[in-house]
Amino acid sequence: MIIRNILTEENKNFIHNEWKSSLDKQNDHQAKGTFTIRQADFLHKIHTKVKKILEEETKLKLKEKFTIIREYKKGDKLKPHLDNAAPFAITIVVKKSDDKENPLVFYNEDSTDIIILKEGDGYYFKGMEIPHERLEVQSEYLLHIYLGYGYTNKLI
Repeated sequence: MIIRNILTEENKNFIHNEWKSSLDKQNDHQAKGTFTIRQADFLHKIHTKVKKILEEETKLKLKEKFTIIREYKKGDKLKPHLDNAAPFAITIVVKKSDDKENPLVFYNEDSTDIIILKEGDGYYFKGMEIPHERLEVQSEYLLHIYLGYGYTNKLI
């Protein structure tokens, strides 16, 4: 499900500035040509903030598990995969260079969903159950975060 404007302008600027100044970037093995930071300390506040929003939205009790911030450039893509770090996740576009669409594709049992997110928008899903990919990036620049959560199936 899409949540529009889950990040404020202040959140987006904070994450972008921390990304730009970080020396912890590494080549990403999942999306060739991209750079990433796994478990970035600066994402902790956002991880906690988004958890509260997701709990209210889903009525599930969640636990923070994993974060990734990844920078894509034009032509980069993320191949179809299942997540292995967390059963429940949200992917959020932080910043992008333009208004071009950069689709995410989710392969459900009976449908294929193509999701287009704008800056600050997020899409949550069961990443260990639903195969997904990012098609070739059309924008010159795309910065996005993945926030992973565990859940107990207990209602709040």
